[in-house]
Amino acid sequence: MNLQKLQVFLTLYETLNYTETAERLYISQGNVSKQIMALEKELGVQLFDRSRRHIRITKEGKVVEAHARRILDSYQQMTVELSQLQEEKENEFLLHGIPSMPFYAIISEIAGFKKRHTNFEVSVEEEVDVLLDNLLKHKCDIIFARQFNDKLPKEVEMLTIDQDRWVVVLPSQHPLARKESINLKELEGEKFLQLSEKTQLLQPLLELCHAYQFDLKITYKGNRINLIIDFIENDLGLSLMMEKMIRSFEGKQIIWRPLDIETESLMVLMKLKTNKSEAVQQFWQEMQENYAKKD
Repeated sequence: MNLQKLQVFLTLYETLNYTETAERLYISQGNVSKQIMALEKELGVQLFDRSRRHIRITKEGKVVEAHARRILDSYQQMTVELSQLQEEKENEFLLHGIPSMPFYAIISEIAGFKKRHTNFEVSVEEEVDVLLDNLLKHKCDIIFARQFNDKLPKEVEMLTIDQDRWVVVLPSQHPLARKESINLKELEGEKFLQLSEKTQLLQPLLELCHAYQFDLKITYKGNRINLIIDFIENDLGLSLMMEKMIRSFEGKQIIWRPLDIETESLMVLMKLKTNKSEAVQQFWQEMQENYAKKD
């Protein structure tokens, strides 16, 4: 059974006239007759008494009419609700970001966007899994991540909105604190207190150290940056961190110095090129305009 048959049946039920039914539905009179006979055959009952000059609805037809109307009303309500959901989807997006995103401009950008566009709903979730994989699997609309290389799937669009670099975080009285920059070889034998794999920083750091043949002796791994800063203050070790992550700790008895090698990390937004959501498109356009001016 299809909905067209029910619509033809209900219209004929109202008009009791094949010609008028055909005119209302913009189909031929022959098509009306064909649809009614097909429905009668499918249900195994006669819906209209056509033995007289004017057709009349049968008892069976009256039963079918009540159910058919409910079916069509339910279908219409379903389409309305689906349309509303689609409209809601057009006006919202989900951003997944690295755990350290509060240290970067993305948070203020989202806050500003929400103030300018109160009709859009933006949700932000910290994500410890592989962000790019989440994007490709449509688990989110946009991701905020670190980009350490230029490799990017062809279906993904990227926009750089910030940058950062590795620095050495030391106790303020450490001998190396007097230097403007530090060579990795000068750190040999030091104990390191590092953020764990969940922060998505450990693996890139290990790759950096491997590239420069530096043996990173990690004596502590954790997720709480403030705890690591406290340990450093108490001369329990050093740490290699991203510079913008530790600026909020100015005033502590620590100091940070850049490495004397190029360690730039780009902070980027990524989205699928096929994502045409109105909210995503508007946010992306504004980010492009903002950061094109800063380049």
